[in-house]
Amino acid sequence: MSDTAMGSSGPTARLAHWAADAPRLYSETVQRAAIAGLRDVIGVILAGANEPTPRNVSAAVAGWGQGKASVIGTTEKLTAPWAALVNGAAAHVLDYDDTFMPLSGHAAAVLAPAVLAAAEEQGSSGADVIDAFVIGLEIMARIGRVVNPKHYALGWHSTATVGVLGAAIGCGRLMRLDARQMSDALSLAVSMAAGTRMQLGAPAKSVHAGLAAKGGVLAAQMARAGVGGTDEALVGRWRFAEMYAGVAPDADAIWPPGPNESFAIEAIGLSFKPYPTCAATHLTLDAVLELRTKHGFKGEDVAAIDTLMPAVLARNLMHVNPRTGMEARFSMHYTAALAAQQGRVALADFEGEAIFRPEVRAIMPRITMRAHPGSENAGDGTTAYPTETRITLRDGRTLEQSRVHRRGSPGLPMSEAEQAAKFEDCAGKVLPAAQVARAAKAIDDLASLAHVGELIAALTPAPMPTRH
Repeated sequence: MSDTAMGSSGPTARLAHWAADAPRLYSETVQRAAIAGLRDVIGVILAGANEPTPRNVSAAVAGWGQGKASVIGTTEKLTAPWAALVNGAAAHVLDYDDTFMPLSGHAAAVLAPAVLAAAEEQGSSGADVIDAFVIGLEIMARIGRVVNPKHYALGWHSTATVGVLGAAIGCGRLMRLDARQMSDALSLAVSMAAGTRMQLGAPAKSVHAGLAAKGGVLAAQMARAGVGGTDEALVGRWRFAEMYAGVAPDADAIWPPGPNESFAIEAIGLSFKPYPTCAATHLTLDAVLELRTKHGFKGEDVAAIDTLMPAVLARNLMHVNPRTGMEARFSMHYTAALAAQQGRVALADFEGEAIFRPEVRAIMPRITMRAHPGSENAGDGTTAYPTETRITLRDGRTLEQSRVHRRGSPGLPMSEAEQAAKFEDCAGKVLPAAQVARAAKAIDDLASLAHVGELIAALTPAPMPTRH
């Protein structure tokens, strides 16, 4: 079937029709999973709100006008695309946001900023936000599983590239777009898909999430206004799968979920981070922290730490001698030394001069990281090639652990108490304790809120007093 003939019956049309018409028949499990995902990402947005990168992004767009959408964690108001841009950067700047397996990236850091900004601008309900979040995530899963792992392995930052497609559909769902408009929104989003992993460790990397969120809002708004795109944007010559992944899937490779099929948010699930670092470090950190607790060693007792991991993970950890907090988040040497030295990994460990502490730096030369032979072309490699950690102590003992499931993933989930504690810690960066509790309750009650503004109000700090 030609690209032109595929038009009204191909994967873009199928996904668009489903996204426009799918009923809101969500199980309690799906709804709670969506609220958990939103709580996690809203927490990290609050924690990142005052970081230099989102503040610089906000300064860059401030002159282009105020609007109805909030820059979360501040009293600023912008138009929806710019608020989504700033909030997306805040969501991703600490690398504390969730990961999503089919995306090979960070789903909520794109989807939530886009949907929340659009929802506040047009006065949507909390139930509308949950619905848009579930549908947008499903689109990310449906497209991501076809183009990955090749897409990610080629160097694309899937958070930005596949993320903008899900954000466009999530915003389109919120705006009640019909099937034709949904198709246009998806097609327009393909034209905005960009972002390379060369930015890992640089401020631009966190901006990718914001750019994708902004693109999702714009794509949906333009489609609603009548801006059209090609009928088939995903499969075929010059379409997304071939251009961005070098794969030519059959037109039948991308289908929306069937009537008895579970949504991705339930069947696959989001992975939440217990540490504010690149996910590629987490299996090693889990091992070091567990072995330290079990065997009681300290940093000075460590003679060597060697970690063997899939190549796709090792490539992300490019900073052997990090000079900034962002680089430190992408450094196996720093994060493993940190875990061995103090038995925890926290937000404060990546702030200011903390990354230069001599007791941590002293351990870093004793750490080696290697990729599994043969894992270079093995997709994500996380099941065929586990992460193996070996700690050699100065007294001659050797401690070893092999891990496939990282803490916080669906295979080894964080407890409700751990998730709540993470939100409290993150939100407490900008909100007083009483308001943190109010914000947590507003998120938990999201499905019953008549206007998303009720949630945003709980996330907004009191204005600074005016000086006379």
